[in-house]
Amino acid sequence: MTGMTGMGAFLRSHRIGIATVVLLVAGWEIAAWLSPKTVLAQTPLVPSFGNILGESLLGMSDYWKFPFWAPITSLGGEQTYLGAFLALGWHTSLTVLRLLAGVFLGTVLGVGLGLVLSWSPFVRRAAYMPLGVMRMVPLLAMIPLFQFWVGTNTAGVISFVAMATGAVLLVGTVNSVSNVPARYVEYARTLGASRLQIFARVIVPAILPEMMSSALLVLGLAWSAVIAGEYIGIDSGLGRILTFAQFMSNTGRMALVTLIVLALAAASNVFVRHLIRRALEWMPESDRR
Repeated sequence: MTGMTGMGAFLRSHRIGIATVVLLVAGWEIAAWLSPKTVLAQTPLVPSFGNILGESLLGMSDYWKFPFWAPITSLGGEQTYLGAFLALGWHTSLTVLRLLAGVFLGTVLGVGLGLVLSWSPFVRRAAYMPLGVMRMVPLLAMIPLFQFWVGTNTAGVISFVAMATGAVLLVGTVNSVSNVPARYVEYARTLGASRLQIFARVIVPAILPEMMSSALLVLGLAWSAVIAGEYIGIDSGLGRILTFAQFMSNTGRMALVTLIVLALAAASNVFVRHLIRRALEWMPESDRR
């Protein structure tokens, strides 16, 4: 009974959002029914959800290349749902690992360099304009350079993600430090704190709420960067599946990969928000916003 009451309360509080989703799904299905088919794959330009979760999902078994657990379709094996889920699991895990490695490296470099720059007001002022220019560099324009610098491999994708996330976190760290109220520093000085103690025990904790907003921004950017890196120049991962699907004009497979990335991005967003709440439990509720 309690569960039904909670479900009713949830539906009432989210009725507008639920209605919007229903309308979007209905509009998508109508567009799928009306749209023409592609030349190569003979799939609708706007694939229906039946096509996405049926034929397109089954076709993902084409990307399973290991000689065990499921047939290899390129060697004459039949398409199976087991092979499709194995292929999606394998390529998704590769994409997620590249994203995690890139975000970790970008966080260490971006936040670390941001704190180093913020240590000196002179250095911070000197770096302000170059940082602003760096933040405006189009990410996609950097992919060919990373292919030459690092190579068309996993290291190149990780480096690209690290560059994309590190640049945002670098600028966010510098801005967060500059926004710390001066009275915090003055109070610490009156208590006899040294410059290092002020930086470690006052400034760094004070920038956490603002940095958490940068973390959520970086998370979305990281998903875009890792898919773009795989899409342009690597032979595995969800981005590479998109490349093959586009080459064959298979809109159903492209839509399926998009839904998977959307679900992963949403799940990671919920997870990071949970970590943020746990990390800021020591702060008053009003200061977390």
